[in-house]
Amino acid sequence: MSGQKAYDVAVVGAGVFGAWTAWHLAKRGKKVVLVDAYGPANARASSGGESRIIRMGYGADELYTQWSQNSLMQWKKFFAGAQPPLFHVTGVIWLGGSDAS
Repeated sequence: MSGQKAYDVAVVGAGVFGAWTAWHLAKRGKKVVLVDAYGPANARASSGGESRIIRMGYGADELYTQWSQNSLMQWKKFFAGAQPPLFHVTGVIWLGGSDAS
């Protein structure tokens, strides 16, 4: 069957998590195909666009907090030489009512 491509891994969803997973797999020598129903960088993505945050607080789920802290270091390293700069450190404020747990 000439013309067919073979991949080691298919990553479904080209948002930030899918793209990050595909990139790390490719760095490890895997042949990866990254697919998304609406294509990469689409407006329907829940983790795309230029206004995203890295959240560090996950309540009792300490593992997610550790992953997030590790992720922040990796993102900063990944974007260190990007021109124009693609990673911007800003602030955020979370507000909740008195009945918000």
